[in-house]
Amino acid sequence: MTSAPRPSSEAPARSLGGLFRHSTIYGAVPLIRQVISVAMVRLYTEWLGRAGYGVKEIVDFWIVGLQQLLGQNLLGGMVRFYFDHKDEQERHKVVTSSTILVTLIAWGVCGLALLFTDWLTPLMLGQGEEVTADTLLRILRITLILIPFQLSTLSGFYYLQILKRSELYSTIQVVKLFVEVGLNFWLIGARGLGVEGFLLSMLIGEALTTLGLTGWMLWTLKPRVEWRVFLPILVYAAPLIPVGLCQFGLHQIDRRLLLYFTQEGAQSITGIYGLGYKIGYITTAMMLGPFIQIWQPWIFGVEDEHERGALVARVSTYAVFVISVVSIGIICFGRQAVILLGGPEFQEAYKVVPLVTGGYVFWALYQVSQYPLFIAKRTGRLLLINLAALVFNVALNSILIPRIGFLGAGVTTLLTFGLLSTLGMLASRSEAHVPFEVGRILGIVGCVLTSGAIALWIDSLDANSQLSVVQALLFKSATLVAMFGLLWAFVLHAEERGRFFTWIAARRGRG
Repeated sequence: MTSAPRPSSEAPARSLGGLFRHSTIYGAVPLIRQVISVAMVRLYTEWLGRAGYGVKEIVDFWIVGLQQLLGQNLLGGMVRFYFDHKDEQERHKVVTSSTILVTLIAWGVCGLALLFTDWLTPLMLGQGEEVTADTLLRILRITLILIPFQLSTLSGFYYLQILKRSELYSTIQVVKLFVEVGLNFWLIGARGLGVEGFLLSMLIGEALTTLGLTGWMLWTLKPRVEWRVFLPILVYAAPLIPVGLCQFGLHQIDRRLLLYFTQEGAQSITGIYGLGYKIGYITTAMMLGPFIQIWQPWIFGVEDEHERGALVARVSTYAVFVISVVSIGIICFGRQAVILLGGPEFQEAYKVVPLVTGGYVFWALYQVSQYPLFIAKRTGRLLLINLAALVFNVALNSILIPRIGFLGAGVTTLLTFGLLSTLGMLASRSEAHVPFEVGRILGIVGCVLTSGAIALWIDSLDANSQLSVVQALLFKSATLVAMFGLLWAFVLHAEERGRFFTWIAARRGRG
């Protein structure tokens, strides 16, 4: 058996500049989105209350699941197969065929489901405890109308990513965001429509974006369906549909299980957990999403197998490092963030912030490292990996939630994503001989987990009045500095630290 090639420092250095430049542009949108989202959380918790916020979390569960079921991965396949064609007209057919067929499938399924909402509502959203059954019925109907618009809009954004039109992509996203937030103030704040107002704001934003962006795309490329170019995409994406459903379960099923296993105040408990989860997820939403948007078409364009393996290995380390640096900050001050954003009513949510944040560091590692399997078109292997993780997730949640409540869901999130990233790396290593930098990755993860343990200990003392607020903040600040110091001194190589100082000097020179 031949040894795996060592990562080449020259290949990554030659290619990573464009990757990070476009990622920075894409990252502006999630940064703005997260700043606004964080600012809105306190308003949402006041407008919706714990039960309403819990229902919102359950609705998010179904939105993500239906998008996965009805075609999100088919649109991802559109990006993959676009680059397989050299003829421009063939590429156009890939885009229009995927967009039109996915949209038609979504409208067909959601339209049929609208006929059975009386039966589906208690199954999907619960029995109507603190939020009434009639309100839940209206919420489900709006959700089913929203899904097809979201998928058709997504196809337009994928097309902009293919073209590397990051500035236009970001502009449209920001305008859409501000329209939806403005509608939130009117429909939720002024008119008191609760979760219905939240969904109506999204629906209006998606409908306008579909009309403008996707309409422009189809007008420019000429709407046509070509089964010859779409069938390979369908075959490629077929295993990814259950993969997507598995990942939907990994991210969302804990809310539904909380609703099922909690005997009293289930909607409120789900709302508390949802706030803690949202804070723990902030780093991933802000940083990983935009990076993956450019990473996917970028790595598909690297043709040399050894260069691609070296890039995947090095970028996996760098991505986890950067995300972990920010995540440690979230972990250390998660309790303060919960109190600030949710108020006393949601204060118990701090207990899951370190667990969820740590889990999403593992998720980031899995996301970056899995692409050799996409390139090799070994998507069936991804299904086995994600199915194993989902079974583990459901089993562990079923054991822990009845015993320790929503804290059990947080522990399950951490352990599940740890398992998933391990399986993903092993698969990529065996399939494409990717020489992952396991030692450095373990060092990074160790710092994240250590900071989480220390933060939970400090928070428990703070919650029991054994530490003052000032003392807790001082101890957390010291933990943050210590973890940063360990990452800097023992994870980064001397040459990487030197390049960082060179980059800083160059920026100062330009200033």
